[in-house]
Amino acid sequence: MGEYISVRVVSLRQLFSEDYIFRLPWFQRAYAWQTGEAGRLLTDLFDVAFEVDDAKRRYFLGSLMLAKRPEEPATALVDGHQRIMTLTLLFAVLRDLSADAASRDQLQAFIGTGPYRLQTQENLAQFCDKFVQSPGSTAHTPESQDDALSETERNIIGNRDYFLAELSGEEVSPATRQQLFETLADRCFVTIHQVEDEDEAWRMLVIEEETRRHFNGANRAKASLLSIIPQDERERCRQVWENCELQLNSRDMHALLGHLRTLKIRKRSERPVETDLAQAFALNTSGLPFIEGALAPAAAQLHALRRRDVGTLKSRGSIGMLIERLSWVSQDLWVPAALRWLDRRGENGETERFFSRLERLVWLLRLAGIDPTRQQRQIIRLLAEIDRDVPVNEMRELEIPKALRECALAHLGSNTFDRKHYAPKALRRIAVLLGADPGAICPVKVTVEHILPRGWVVQSQWRKHYKTEAAVKAHAHRLGNLTFLSAEENRAADACEWDEKRKLYAQSDFAMTRELADIDDWTPQVIENRTKRLARLLFDAWELPA
Repeated sequence: MGEYISVRVVSLRQLFSEDYIFRLPWFQRAYAWQTGEAGRLLTDLFDVAFEVDDAKRRYFLGSLMLAKRPEEPATALVDGHQRIMTLTLLFAVLRDLSADAASRDQLQAFIGTGPYRLQTQENLAQFCDKFVQSPGSTAHTPESQDDALSETERNIIGNRDYFLAELSGEEVSPATRQQLFETLADRCFVTIHQVEDEDEAWRMLVIEEETRRHFNGANRAKASLLSIIPQDERERCRQVWENCELQLNSRDMHALLGHLRTLKIRKRSERPVETDLAQAFALNTSGLPFIEGALAPAAAQLHALRRRDVGTLKSRGSIGMLIERLSWVSQDLWVPAALRWLDRRGENGETERFFSRLERLVWLLRLAGIDPTRQQRQIIRLLAEIDRDVPVNEMRELEIPKALRECALAHLGSNTFDRKHYAPKALRRIAVLLGADPGAICPVKVTVEHILPRGWVVQSQWRKHYKTEAAVKAHAHRLGNLTFLSAEENRAADACEWDEKRKLYAQSDFAMTRELADIDDWTPQVIENRTKRLARLLFDAWELPA
């Protein structure tokens, strides 16, 4: 068996060496990681790089399935595409941010020169060379419209630009970036599962995926936790658990377990949730304190949050709207804080103020692109302030610092705003302030309309104000150029001239869209002014300076 498959652990310095030239098969899955996954990786790496208590801490990046003959660098990357591509993006950004020639050369060696370490499919190779792999390439931006890029290309540029933004700020010094690279090279490891035959590698991967038991998270946790609880309590705990399941769907039930872990251990954990809960609540000794004392009341509270049934008779409507808008931007991030507030302070006079400030915080964290790990840590710090009964107006974790506010404003004003995953939700949040909620984005009733068409038609009257493709690109994707239409209306508007669009807009069911019919001409200045106005509406609603 040792000759059939080899398994070993290697550092990234060994992995990104001349021993390996990774080739992506033409049928390889798309590169699907987005800024959420990239952000978690970067935050974890910083944790490892600057760990105070354990200077030798390691970081494990999972397993790769490779097909490779001994002594030959050519390697089929059967499983591990997402990690290898993301690490290549990170090496490329660190390379282009470095002012030291020796450091740039060292980083380029990890990426490769001739050939590159990561050989993508033929239709992607030129794109990666131009925007990632060649020296200085991360400073270049694709000229193609975003909808002309493939999913893989969009995610490559999105994660590359995320790393650039996070690592180029004043708070990240050259020495910090160098330490980050050294951590990547020598303290990050992967497990390699390697066979010689590529077809065999694929068969092994398929068998693993097909024979793995598909067991949703809630059911797995239920089976694991009930098996740990002493037998004389097990039936009672099962009954209570199933009563909780009647209140919540499977997704919320599993999410609730994560919220209870956060509330109990007050730190981020990568371990299975049932492992942490079993230890934190000593379930092998008794399960009733957890099941009856924590799970059941929290399930009732989460059920109330989902039904928007929180607060006094007088405040319930307004609190319900705040919870609704929190759910637009995040299903789970804010829930531990909400549960802890309801458990500790119930329906006191500050509840509406608390949810108002919580809604503001969660939206600003999302608009500013703060990675999920840092968002979760801020919520954990907020839990401590709730525990100490700090008045809402004095809670530091609910304050919006200048840097966060400015970052969110910059993203709202970006000329690539519509490429951000939260863009339709933010537009919906603004539409509420302009008169009415258009409803959830859907393919039929509510779609996003680009007022200045994104396409380029030489003879179009739009060329009066937007004379080049670059001018269209600079304005078409901005917040101020977006509104809502039904799918039927959107098809009718398509690339119509402004006067024709105005007539369509005047008949729209959306207040945000109807008001556009009063504008005589759709110029770059109008888009600029509307972008600022819509951002200001949001910030005014959140009692923030814009």
